[in-house]
Amino acid sequence: MPPDLIYLARGRPQRPRANLIQTLHTVEALSAAGVGTRLYLPSVPGSFDLPGFLAGMGIRHPIDLRCRASLNRRWAGWPFVLLHRKELLGAKVVYTRVPELSQLLARNGIPHFLEVHDTETLVGKGLAPALLKAAQSGVLRGLIAISEAGRAALVDLGFAAERLGVLPSGVDLGAFSTIPIPGIEDFRAARAIYVGRISRDRGLDLLEAVAAAGHPVTLVGPRDDEPTVRSENLKIEGTVPHAQVPACLARAAVALMPYQAHLQHAATISPIKLFEAMAAGRLVVASDLPPIREVVRHGENGLLVDPDDPAAWIAAMAQVRANPEAALALAEAGRATARDYGWDTRAQRLLALTGLRAA
Repeated sequence: MPPDLIYLARGRPQRPRANLIQTLHTVEALSAAGVGTRLYLPSVPGSFDLPGFLAGMGIRHPIDLRCRASLNRRWAGWPFVLLHRKELLGAKVVYTRVPELSQLLARNGIPHFLEVHDTETLVGKGLAPALLKAAQSGVLRGLIAISEAGRAALVDLGFAAERLGVLPSGVDLGAFSTIPIPGIEDFRAARAIYVGRISRDRGLDLLEAVAAAGHPVTLVGPRDDEPTVRSENLKIEGTVPHAQVPACLARAAVALMPYQAHLQHAATISPIKLFEAMAAGRLVVASDLPPIREVVRHGENGLLVDPDDPAAWIAAMAQVRANPEAALALAEAGRATARDYGWDTRAQRLLALTGLRAA
């Protein structure tokens, strides 16, 4: 018997990135809500420790996860759709965040929803016209952006506004909101942290500048680029399992998120790490970009800074240290904001957008 919802993804457990973290936690929340949900991913090596991987991702509720070689990129999804066509047609909802799979499903007459994270990819790969046609025919039942900025970009591409929804990323409130919030003295001698992929388009130059100005900064994550200048205030650590991110955040009072405007998906971004830092009670200092402004309100629940101005980032850190009481108030407000973005809330919003009901 087909499940209520089939979720198709291309994230590989052996090389996990933020998109797979979001997928796993969304599926877990749907399952915990009583929705029969089945997640299909590409195959993993026979020796791969899948239960250990799920534990490392912070997945605590059982999920129906099935890995299939027919979803591997080399096959472009065709074998999977042919082998699972009956199952896909029998599910109440088929859901994916992979535009190429959406195009394939549409070609095979399989109704589904597409979650869109990056509209520039739709344009750059020439996928937008086919998806627009699928939406107009009804086989693409709806598109779900992860930010209001993303929804506006889809409208600009010609998609009907009434067929669009918005579903921001989320956070494991149970794991992050129990971390003690920093105290006044922690902000007076504020240490900053960045958790995520380390690269120039994610603000490595700005992070280096903040450290060079005398503010201790720790970077945690995989490196696409290396620092230009080493500093005693700049500490770099490797990737940690997602379940260990709360402990990383607990070591600093400020979370820096210096996304650059030229980052491919910066115009429509909804970063998991933003919600995690806010839920952990860290003061978020983030780039002043339209999708970030949907969550962070400057001077109310965080600080927004010009992504092109290193001096402004240094000044923001100095401001935190000079007025720790205000910094604490911002961090507390940020934690309150994050309560609206738990994975369970995201699951309920997804159900509302797709017309499904929890048991």
